[in-house]
Amino acid sequence: MGKIRVAECPNCGEILAFYANYKTKQCTRCGKRFDVLKSKIYGVFDNALKASEFVKKLKYSRKNARKYS
Repeated sequence: MGKIRVAECPNCGEILAFYANYKTKQCTRCGKRFDVLKSKIYGVFDNALKASEFVKKLKYSRKNARKYS
């Protein structure tokens, strides 16, 4: 199993987790394809469970930041 990268779609801001060796990725939210290395990368994880937990925490913190601003 390969490493998992967490990055942000530059078009809509969706946080995505995918294999670290991908050069491009199609966003599951807006459907646009983007160059992974030109997007904001939050980290690379050893397994999918750690990556998915990080994505959940990041989305939760973003949601609460918007709620209280």
